[in-house]
Amino acid sequence: MSSGRRNAKNLAINYSSFIATGMVMLMLSPFVIRSLGPVAYGIWSLLNMLIGYMGILDLGVRGSTGRHITLYLGREDSVAIDQTVRTSLACYTLLGLVIFIVAGVLGGVFPHVFPSVPAEYRPALLVLVPLMAVNIWTSAVAAVFASVLRAHERFDLACAVDLSTLAVRTVGTVLVLQAGHGMVGLAITVVASNFIPLFANAWLAKRIYSPLRFWPLEINRERMRELGTFAVGTFVTTVALKVINQTDLVIVGFTFDVATVTVFSVGAMLVNYSNNLTSLIYTTFRPSLQKAVARNEMGAARWIFFRQVRLANLIGIPVYVGFTLYGVHFIRLWMMGPGFDALSVQSAATVMGILASARLLNLFSSGFTSLLWAMGDVRFNATLALTQSLTNLLLSLLFVLALGWGLWGIAFGTFVSGLVVPTFALPWYACRKAKINLWTYTIQIGGRVLVSAGLFGCWCYLAQQILPCNSWTTFFGSVALALIGYVPIALWLLVPEADRSRVQSKIRALTAIG
Repeated sequence: MSSGRRNAKNLAINYSSFIATGMVMLMLSPFVIRSLGPVAYGIWSLLNMLIGYMGILDLGVRGSTGRHITLYLGREDSVAIDQTVRTSLACYTLLGLVIFIVAGVLGGVFPHVFPSVPAEYRPALLVLVPLMAVNIWTSAVAAVFASVLRAHERFDLACAVDLSTLAVRTVGTVLVLQAGHGMVGLAITVVASNFIPLFANAWLAKRIYSPLRFWPLEINRERMRELGTFAVGTFVTTVALKVINQTDLVIVGFTFDVATVTVFSVGAMLVNYSNNLTSLIYTTFRPSLQKAVARNEMGAARWIFFRQVRLANLIGIPVYVGFTLYGVHFIRLWMMGPGFDALSVQSAATVMGILASARLLNLFSSGFTSLLWAMGDVRFNATLALTQSLTNLLLSLLFVLALGWGLWGIAFGTFVSGLVVPTFALPWYACRKAKINLWTYTIQIGGRVLVSAGLFGCWCYLAQQILPCNSWTTFFGSVALALIGYVPIALWLLVPEADRSRVQSKIRALTAIG
């Protein structure tokens, strides 16, 4: 199978998992929010944010492990792969103990950081935080085994495990909430279901790559030095991304209350999740890109890079423009009801529109992060991400505390930092590093993104005038009409001429057969 067909197949598999997870989130989120209530759900969102922050205690080893497994597979070095896996597992065994101890301390501190947490919820947090911290260890170990599957480009197996886990977690969530077990039952369900990918990925990795060993654990000095060197940059980048994506909730919880966290979370939820639409593209192409770099085939690496960037733009534009223009209608139909009034809908929609606009503009530069990662240059990525995260934090605090802009001020801090910091510096540096003409890239990618987004935005506005979004039927009808209009825009501006010719020839062939 050619690399293009293989990447297309793997991308389709990854998107099937993404779509399934998204559908579950859309159907389950209103049920969870109403079952827990705005206050408890706000606490649950903050708890998940805290566990996400604790995930940085893996010190970047997870990302470094995946990169080196793929690198050594490209070099056909089975000894180094074995040493990398066992060294990583040894690291996680030690880090898991540290994380559990830290979680016990944070469980007692949590109510003092967020004083709006009602007294009746505070005893449960002493159990919930350490319990949820178990997820960090299981997810990290499962990710090591999943890295072996993805390095062999067996995304079908990795996605099958993820879908099985999703099914168990979904059924468990419904049962425990219907039984009235609240956050504790929900936490137990999440933790228990995460043992599925741990054991399943380990078994499948051994089947796919028979030389692989899990035991005895070891700390190989050479592998540890390699993992550590790359992990430093990965760690800094991870911390910065946590600040960018999750600190907004901290600011909301600190400056407002836990119920307001629910409003902001609803607005940010789909935008943050939709980031997987583009990141899945880079994840799917990453093994091919990494192996091309490992073989010093930079011409092939640049071709793969442009391929994934064009595909990310093609998919990202309708999503982020759609969130911006259809967000208020969707949230009103999705969440409107007890505990979520018209003001909450408007606030959540404003947050969604601002964050989606930031993601739209980031399409211009997002692919360069993956390219530098494959080339082993994480230092610049880390520096840039850290700068963006600090800018985001300072601006969000400025807008909400000094200027009094409320929830949308916090989101606007994310927008400004995402526009100013990575959009200019990242393409300039990466183009020099990979010998790509920056001006050509700007015209071919950036210019086309802006024109396509503008045209599609105008068409979305017209579609809403033709079919006002007063019900789910007219909402989906208006979205379908908008997407139909997007097809010629995408074919004209975003699809390369060679691919456009192939599409047109297939359409003519199908027409002739008909």
